[in-house]
Order: sequence, then structure tokens, then C-alpha cells
Amino acid sequence: MDIETTLNQLLAPEGGHLALEACDPARGLARRWQVEVGQDLFGWTTLSWNWGRIGTAGQGKQLSFAARSEARKAVRALLQRRMRAPRRIGVAYVPVAS
Repeated sequence: MDIETTLNQLLAPEGGHLALEACDPARGLARRWQVEVGQDLFGWTTLSWNWGRIGTAGQGKQLSFAARSEARKAVRALLQRRMRAPRRIGVAYVPVAS
């Protein structure tokens, strides 16, 4: 997964969505993470992301940004953390159909 390409897709004018999963059945690891970028009625960029065990409701957060560049920084930080998953949890996240 290339971060720049993914950022451009997520921050497109029409918004974007990305879902990732990390699974290791031997260790009972089944994680899901998804992010969605859009725009509200006032023109602010909205960023929503959810995480948790696959098959559960999980947890989520949402932020709004007046400047698109601030949203880009936040999305980049989230994606960089997902890219470090093999070092943190021992399994890489892979894109899945949402």
C-alpha cells in the first residue's frame, strides 16, 4: 500500500473510504480498521475512523478540519500507524472490500 496514492484517493473531492484487516488465526488475532473522508455542509473536511475485532461494532472517532492540509496530516498519521502493524502486532493490514 502506497501512502501517497491512498491519501490522494481518500482526499479526493468526492471523499473516500478504506477498510483494512489484519488476521492471524493461530494467535486469535482478527482486527478491522476503516477510515472515511468526506465533506460536511459547511465545507469542512470530515474524518471518521473505526477499529475493533472483526465481526464486532468496535470503537470509532470523528474529527472535522477547516483546512484540507490539516485533514491530510491526520489521515497520513493514521495510515502510517497501520503500516507499522507488522512491527507492533506481528501481522500486516491488508485492504478488503467494505
